[in-house]
Amino acid sequence: MKIELLDLVFTTDHFYIEQKSIVERLTFNNRTFYSKFEKHAAPISPILLEQHHNNTTSLAVPLVNNNFVDYIVIEYQQDDWSAFYSLVKHLLKTLDIQNFQAYKHHSKNLFQLFIPSKQTVLTEAYKEVENIKHLLQLKSKNSYKIYPNKHLPKNFNIITLPTQKV
Repeated sequence: MKIELLDLVFTTDHFYIEQKSIVERLTFNNRTFYSKFEKHAAPISPILLEQHHNNTTSLAVPLVNNNFVDYIVIEYQQDDWSAFYSLVKHLLKTLDIQNFQAYKHHSKNLFQLFIPSKQTVLTEAYKEVENIKHLLQLKSKNSYKIYPNKHLPKNFNIITLPTQKV
């Protein structure tokens, strides 16, 4: 199934809805992960997308699909997101990455930057993430997350859908 939202296109056979309590517990690399996102193996209905946009529900989609990635995502959840965006734009230009889209989730104060990488093999995506992460560590505080994250189980590499374009 194809999910089109703003300028983004996700191809997946399932989606996630955030719940109030923990719905999944998973041990991976001697760490325990807890998730509040419940998996649904069905297409996202227009009603659910409307509820997500109105903040009555929070929807997410998987970033890793059959060991391929269509986007590398940088998330930042602070009030000074515009300064972080300026920094990231400059750093991405030094890596010769010109194509990216920025979005914000208006209720969660969540800034997301999507870098398209159509059908990139997961191991190659991890290498690109490490390059970006290395540059960001030199210039920024560690209050950001980059996905896909090789230290997370594949089914925990999920991205909350954005609600507005920056």
